[in-house]
Amino acid sequence: MSKYLVIVESPTKAKTIHAILGKDYDVTSSMGHVVDLPANKLAIDIDNDYLPQYRVI
Repeated sequence: MSKYLVIVESPTKAKTIHAILGKDYDVTSSMGHVVDLPANKLAIDIDNDYLPQYRVI
């Protein structure tokens, strides 16, 4: 049987949400952000409605 994956920021939230959703869900925490704006460049496309250019961390 397949499960659904839910990723939240904190381990405490993961435990609480898993208790609510039940055994059909794997709930895990990322321990923080999973994307960020790069610090070494502008990271915003000014020609495309200031669209942010995120990177996976």
